Amino acid sequence: MIINIKDNYLTRETCVEIIKAYHDNKNKVKKHRDTYPLDIDDFGNIGEELDKESFLINNSTLDWVQIVKWPKNSKQDLHIDDARLNTTLACIIYLNEDYTGGQTYFEDGTIIAPKTGRVLFFDGCYYKHGVKCIKEGTRYTIAAWFKKNLS
Repeated sequence: MIINIKDNYLTRETCVEIIKAYHDNKNKVKKHRDTYPLDIDDFGNIGEELDKESFLINNSTLDWVQIVKWPKNSKQDLHIDDARLNTTLACIIYLNEDYTGGQTYFEDGTIIAPKTGRVLFFDGCYYKHGVKCIKEGTRYTIAAWFKKNLS
């Protein structure tokens, strides 16, 4: 399995700002299962950096981004990313780590611990993955999906 992990991809200060932006836009948040995603149309410099990284990994380009709030007792069972047929890559950026549980896990037993500012890229359409139950606190992440770069 190929997972690209980079620590300190975002600074702690940037992560705090993104969580604040999430709360400033609560009126745009939608409930999805037991999480609360906020779709982001323009992600500025962070989107440009994600685009560069995904291009290097598998010639993909950013398709869509969400900031996701995971409250206590939320989780996601093993799944593949099948919301869009053209998805080629997924990424998660952990915005905080002051909660218990909430690790990203894969079908093969690989577990990725949350660390503020850490990013992981993987083929979410191929590798079954999930999120362990949040036992205490609230987990915030950026979830992004990429599509084939056609240019």
